Amino acid sequence: MPDLKGLNAAVADDKLRKLGFTNVQYGSQDEKDKLVLMLVNWTVTKQSAKAGTKLAADDLVVVTCTKQ
Repeated sequence: MPDLKGLNAAVADDKLRKLGFTNVQYGSQDEKDKLVLMLVNWTVTKQSAKAGTKLAADDLVVVTCTKQ
């Protein structure tokens, strides 16, 4: 698992897909913007697995983002 914090969500998604992850979900930490629709408009603030953790390709990865 790479360190995704601070990356644009579209870049983070590209990294995860290239590594073979298939079960990635994006969530918002913002009160006003609840749905993460266009990844390019979001920045990663948290990830469900710590950087360096080994995961199976189909393990759930939850990426929390902010639009601000």
